[in-house]
Amino acid sequence: MAKQFVKWYPDLLGEKVQSNEVTMANESDDGSPIVDPLSYPRTEDGLKALLNEIDQDCKLEGYSQAQLTYQAKDVHIKAGKKLDIPLPPVEQNGSKVEWTVTLVDDHSEGLDLEFGLAVIVDGEEVMVREMGRILSPIKDSKEDDEGEDEEATTATDDVTSNGDDTEEDETPSAKGKFTVANSAPVTVLVKLDNSYSWFTPKKIHYSFTIIPPVDENMIERSNRAKNILPRILEGKAAVFEKRAKLKERSDALDRIKTEMTGKIDQLKSQLDNEKKSIEDARKRAEEAEQEANVKANEIKDALSAVKKEEESIDSCGKQIAALEEECARLKKQWEELKIERQVREEEKTQLETKAETCRQERVKLQEEIAQKKEEEKSKLEALVSLEKDQNLLNDNLTDLEKERSARAAEEETYTKEISFFQKQVDAVKLRFIEPKTD
Repeated sequence: MAKQFVKWYPDLLGEKVQSNEVTMANESDDGSPIVDPLSYPRTEDGLKALLNEIDQDCKLEGYSQAQLTYQAKDVHIKAGKKLDIPLPPVEQNGSKVEWTVTLVDDHSEGLDLEFGLAVIVDGEEVMVREMGRILSPIKDSKEDDEGEDEEATTATDDVTSNGDDTEEDETPSAKGKFTVANSAPVTVLVKLDNSYSWFTPKKIHYSFTIIPPVDENMIERSNRAKNILPRILEGKAAVFEKRAKLKERSDALDRIKTEMTGKIDQLKSQLDNEKKSIEDARKRAEEAEQEANVKANEIKDALSAVKKEEESIDSCGKQIAALEEECARLKKQWEELKIERQVREEEKTQLETKAETCRQERVKLQEEIAQKKEEEKSKLEALVSLEKDQNLLNDNLTDLEKERSARAAEEETYTKEISFFQKQVDAVKLRFIEPKTD
């Protein structure tokens, strides 16, 4: 059985396993990778081909590099009782088991406990650490604690007591490590004995870490992955730089678009104002033309009245000529008609004056209408020019939108490439192995 124990746990009994130096098979003399990861297609198939080149005969599937840690706090051992705690089996040969056990002493009573460690191989229990007393750590006097622990704890070369602090900043009562060789799977059994204490129950904290084995092929695969990773990071940085430049250009296009949109809005507002002004001028011109027509009708009516008055005067003249023969008899009537004629002549003069005034007003209104039409024509020409500018700006904006869309598509391409590079990096880093040296 002792020979089997030496075969199963060489580290525990001081046996050293010879290992050869591992060199990277895929690395050239100058340290550069033989394969360029950037030459592979940036697709799932390309990534698979690159990972196959890294893995070669050592596939990642089915191998877990993660360490397994089993911890427990405040495990109670009743007074006068024993307790055996089995841990989950260690499945792989070459796995290292590192452990710490701490006897809890809340009231600084200087407690002790019988502790041992065994493994079950093929149904047979083999002691890894013989039963021996461990002491509770004394925080105020570490040196005395170390001396007492050395006397009270029996351990192999790999088992120490009161060593370095654990993750909880506690000093363990005992700690150690061993390697499972050629006997997996095995079950680790924590043996606690408090049968000699009649009144005082005890409690412990323990932590067991299972470190998976690392062989030569895994180390070579890790070296290949580490050798290729800098080139992948270079490609990723280059894509980041391209995307940054593209983003700068897109931002510039956005600024130009904003400026052009503002200018178009300004021109649109100006066009709306000009259109409104032209519409108002047109309305005023129509009102002036209607007023001129009214004036023209008034002039026509006045001229018609003058013509009627002329006809009336002619009639009066004829009557005077006819009555001149009867002037003696009709002298009084003649005088009245003469007076009436003078009045009619004055009214004719007034109507002619009014007709002349209306004619002048009509001429003035016609001139104003002509001027308004000239202004309207000038504004229409300006409006046409502004509409041409607006169409030109809209064409430029359309071109900028096309350019921006092209840049957005290009940026999306770069983003996909960066995501692919990140996936490459993650996949390659997954193959890293940092062997833990004793």
